[in-house]
Amino acid sequence: ILAMDINRENYELGLPAIQNAGVAHKIDFREGPALPVLDDLVSDEKNHGTYDFIFVDADKDNYLNYHKRLIDLIKVGGVIGYDNTLWNGSVVAPPDAPMRKYVRYYRDFVLEFNRAIAEDMRVEICQLPVGDGITLCRRVS
Repeated sequence: ILAMDINRENYELGLPAIQNAGVAHKIDFREGPALPVLDDLVSDEKNHGTYDFIFVDADKDNYLNYHKRLIDLIKVGGVIGYDNTLWNGSVVAPPDAPMRKYVRYYRDFVLEFNRAIAEDMRVEICQLPVGDGITLCRRVS
């Protein structure tokens, strides 16, 4: 498992459960921004098509940038899950609807991402109305 987070404290929060399960040795944790790590992975073609499952719950303004990289890393038949793709319901709200400032700020990024993956012929998508929305993308080509 490759786990990435901008803040090591988030990883350490779950570390006791990971250790208790006896799987700490299976996790490669990388602290810092994900895009440089993904760029390194994508630059080495031996990593292409090697991941079965990828889950993204990060900076919404970079979801599309993540997808552009992850599509090379996920194998055909593999799944990428994106969290928060309903974004507090704002993606179906009128543009002038009242929203918290951070919701309004990221709304356009989430809308752009949702449109882009809906048009991406390399994936089949399924958006689940669980929590704040999870979109599953199965790579088909």
